[in-house]
Amino acid sequence: MRHTPTAEHLELITLNDTLVSFSRLFANTVRYHHWHQCLEILYVEEGFGIAIVDNRHYTMRPGRLFFFPPFTLHKVMVDPQAEANYRRTIIHLDQHAVLKALRDFPQTQQRLQKLSQRGGEAWVADMAHCHGHLNHLFSCYQPPMNSEQVAGLLIGLFAMLPHDDKGQTGNSQGIASQVMFWLDEHYRQKFSLDALAGELGKSRSYVSRKFHAETGEKIHDYLNTLRLRKACESLLHSDASVRDIAARVGFSDVTYFISAFKKGIGETPLQYRKNHLSTLLPRL
Repeated sequence: MRHTPTAEHLELITLNDTLVSFSRLFANTVRYHHWHQCLEILYVEEGFGIAIVDNRHYTMRPGRLFFFPPFTLHKVMVDPQAEANYRRTIIHLDQHAVLKALRDFPQTQQRLQKLSQRGGEAWVADMAHCHGHLNHLFSCYQPPMNSEQVAGLLIGLFAMLPHDDKGQTGNSQGIASQVMFWLDEHYRQKFSLDALAGELGKSRSYVSRKFHAETGEKIHDYLNTLRLRKACESLLHSDASVRDIAARVGFSDVTYFISAFKKGIGETPLQYRKNHLSTLLPRL
């Protein structure tokens, strides 16, 4: 299910009654910050670029494996000259149902639980040394997959992962990362480019230009996505009214908030709360 970048920032992965969405193909990249309500596993097979997640930049290269937890903002940018050769394996899975399927494999279950904490930190590993094994593992599975097959895939995959829980560190240098950290602290307030630029000791035009060059999007677009993600969390984790949540995440006008939410998420705030509150509960 695809959406245009200007329309939605929450990429709704429709798993329906399946446990997993699994694809291996050449593909274009999502050109805006977004997040999913499920765990995403991304393995880069060919191509180079940058993955932006947790306000850090990670080099994308063959053999790199990324775990993006639910509700974690991230963006993948492939070098335009290498875009035609970008090939990846991507897996979206219902972590609640899979955790139940792994009940007889406690170590794999615990690691999956840690990797799929809502809004948790992304985890990145270099796996080029065992690319042949990963390629064979992935080629053994084709959708649709039942719970036993998903469990087998994860057990095989996790057995090859390094035991370093921290994974690879990204580069947090550059204007974009500094802007993202600043916005994480100030998104509740009315945005001021002057205040942001002053905090960084740079001019307004320099900050705007560098952020766009490093991320491919405008500061306001990223801030809007960040606020919508925070609003989604509040809708699912609190009983606060839509008006209170709008103010809490930085929208001074509730009508505008509802309009922006509908445009960005595809549902009104109350519809979202009603339709997605069940994602907090494990499937029986």
